[in-house]
Amino acid sequence: MIEFRDVSVTYPNGTKALDGVDLTIPDGQFVVVVGLSGAGKSTLVRTINGIVPATGGELLVDGAPVAAANRRQLRRLRSQVGMIFQSFNLVNRTTVMNNVLTGRLHSAGFLRSVFGWFSAADKEIAFDALERVGILEKAYVRASQLSGGQQQRVAIARGLAQQPRVMLADEPVASLDPPTADAVMRDLQRINRELGITTVVNLHFLDLARRYGDRIIGMRAGKVVFDGTGAEADDAVFESIYGRSLTAEDVVEKKAGPVT
Repeated sequence: MIEFRDVSVTYPNGTKALDGVDLTIPDGQFVVVVGLSGAGKSTLVRTINGIVPATGGELLVDGAPVAAANRRQLRRLRSQVGMIFQSFNLVNRTTVMNNVLTGRLHSAGFLRSVFGWFSAADKEIAFDALERVGILEKAYVRASQLSGGQQQRVAIARGLAQQPRVMLADEPVASLDPPTADAVMRDLQRINRELGITTVVNLHFLDLARRYGDRIIGMRAGKVVFDGTGAEADDAVFESIYGRSLTAEDVVEKKAGPVT
C-alpha cells in the first residue's frame, strides 16, 4: 500500500509541485495519473521511491515512512520499486540482456556488481522478463539497434527483473507512435494483472488513461482534483482537470500499421 498524507513538495526555487496530497493506493491497483505539464504528476510518481523527497506531510510505502528512511532503507525501497522513464535510460552500446540484468544489481554482492557476474538464477529471471514483454529473441542484440517501442519494452523488462512490488512509469509512451504506445500500455496492464504488481503510470494521453487505468488520478496545480474510475472520467471531467477544452494533442489516435 502507498499512502500520501497531506504530502507537499516545494522545490528549492520555490515552486510548489505538490500541495497537500491525500491519497491511498492499495496493493495491486493500476493507477493512471493525468494532468497538464507542471500539474505535479511526475513529482507525485517520483516521490514514491524517494527520487523527489517530500518536504511536508508523510508518505508511507508498506507502512514505512519514505522521508525517514536512511540510505540502506532507501536502497531497499528502491529495489522493490521498478522505474520506467520516457527516455528509456538504456545503455545503448551493450546488449538487451545486459541492460535487463542491471535490474538484478540490488541482489548482487559488491564484486558481482562491479564485474557484471550474474548467477544462472539472475539470467533466468531476465529471460522471463524479456519473454513477458515479447522480445526474448532480441536478448543479445545491442540496445542501439532497437526501435523506440522495443527499447521501452527492454526498460519494462529491466524493471521486472527487480521482481518489484511496485512499478512506476513516468510518461512511458510520450515519445512513441500511437500503435506502439497502445502496445506498451497493454504490456504494463498485463503485467499488473498477471503478477499483481501495483502500477502507477503518469500519462498525458486521455484515451489511453481511460482505456487502461483501473483508477484515474487528476492533478492540477499540485492538487488532486479528480479520483475515480476510467468510466467516470468523461470529457467534462478531463476538461475540469485541465482547466480548458480538450485538443487533438490530448489523445492518441488509433492508426493502422504494424506495432514496433
